[in-house]
Amino acid sequence: MDLAIPKSLLDECYGHGGETYPEEACGVLSGPQGEPRVDARHPFENRMTRLHQLDPVQYPRTGKDGYHMDPLAFLKLEKKLREDGREVKAIYHSHPDCGAYFSQEDTDQALWEGQPRHPGIVYLVCGVKQQRPDGAILAWFNPATGGFNTKPVE
Repeated sequence: MDLAIPKSLLDECYGHGGETYPEEACGVLSGPQGEPRVDARHPFENRMTRLHQLDPVQYPRTGKDGYHMDPLAFLKLEKKLREDGREVKAIYHSHPDCGAYFSQEDTDQALWEGQPRHPGIVYLVCGVKQQRPDGAILAWFNPATGGFNTKPVE
């Protein structure tokens, strides 16, 4: 996994986490098709609290400990990026006051029947403590183990 996140985009992801604090921020990073680089951020609304209010049984989490991006908006963005010779490279979200790690919930949401929900896409988790950066990690699917490898973002 050789995706490098430019400091300016990492700072934007941290900033988004600070803006939505104490709830999680979420969005995607994109770049040119076929190249291992990202150069744009696309923030999404975290719909988790609203979904929880509508149906707390189906959505037991709120935006404080989960995120939900509109799947139709995600598909529309993917289509637009493809038309422009670009693609989604990473999905990002923040972890308020608990550090940067790929949680069991993150793993569960990233998989569908044991396979990646979004093949080839990396996950960026930004820790945000009291609206300030608190470390970041990248996570990617490892087909040999059926789980996710992680590494800190420098």
